[in-house]
Amino acid sequence: MIDKKNLMRHIGDTSQLFGIKDYNIIGSKADGMRALDVYTVKGLSFTILPDMGMDIAHLNYNGINLSFMSSTGLTGSKYFCEDESKGFLKNFNVGFLTTCGLTYMGAACIDNGEKLGLHGVISNTPAYEVSPQVNFSKDDATISVSGKMKEARMFGENMILSRCISCDVDGTSFKIVDTVENLGFEVSPLMLLYHINFGYPLLDMGSRIILPTKNVIPRNLDAQKGISEYNQISSPIDKCKEQVFFHNMECDKNGDVIVGIINNKLELFVTITYKLSQLPLFTQWKSMGAGEYVLGLEPGNCHVLGRDKAREDGTLQYILPGELKKYEILVNIIHGTKNIDAALRK
Repeated sequence: MIDKKNLMRHIGDTSQLFGIKDYNIIGSKADGMRALDVYTVKGLSFTILPDMGMDIAHLNYNGINLSFMSSTGLTGSKYFCEDESKGFLKNFNVGFLTTCGLTYMGAACIDNGEKLGLHGVISNTPAYEVSPQVNFSKDDATISVSGKMKEARMFGENMILSRCISCDVDGTSFKIVDTVENLGFEVSPLMLLYHINFGYPLLDMGSRIILPTKNVIPRNLDAQKGISEYNQISSPIDKCKEQVFFHNMECDKNGDVIVGIINNKLELFVTITYKLSQLPLFTQWKSMGAGEYVLGLEPGNCHVLGRDKAREDGTLQYILPGELKKYEILVNIIHGTKNIDAALRK
């Protein structure tokens, strides 16, 4: 509850307590990149990158980092090379959220004679009609940042991803609402993955991964070796290979899947809630390597084996001409042992 009239008796401007910092980065490979820092009364803060598909780089709570930043650091889309199978990795800062899609994502492959790179292009697509806002209602206030990204080419797809990221000014959660629209006149493949990533110090030895999984499938032999510890976190290990697991998730009575990570030392539980009907497949990326110490919890509408494999096994999804599809992700930060215990019971 925010009483605007009473609040303004104590401050001169709301930026003292909450708001949006809109700026451009100077220097390094992120030079000129636009960034929007959203911060709330309760200590939640995150950085949205309009020039990088409206993805989220940093996520913090009361000064504690929750996300992961790779060795590339923030690197602009001008360094991205779609034609290289590993070009995506050269500016993959990882961050809290990297969106993968839209017409393809996952492993690089050749599908129907078309050469496709790793994880698609939408995360390297600058947004337009970007709108940061602080909105007051009668007894509440919210922060929202919206924008649109277009994936299109002559004689090919014509797709728009419209994104709105919003939160209450006195909250510790935020929502991502995406709408994908096919503006073209032909059926198009639609592949979408929310590459959500956690890092140190939230991710640390003893942290627990919460996944309502029915069964776990390792991607390869490296993952098979670690399947008994898929939900456990170790300290960083030199020369440790990444492990990828596929999960068949169970939803609650509302159709929601809730996944997350708990750090008891920090008394923090970060959860991700999504609709199983919207994002039926789930990928877990566990990298315990030194310097590459990250956990990815990744709901998607498809798997990450490549569009050719998805077409072959019948899991490839499509979007009709003029069709709109909506996706929602809720990120919630729970602080305190009692609150975490109550959330787990619930």
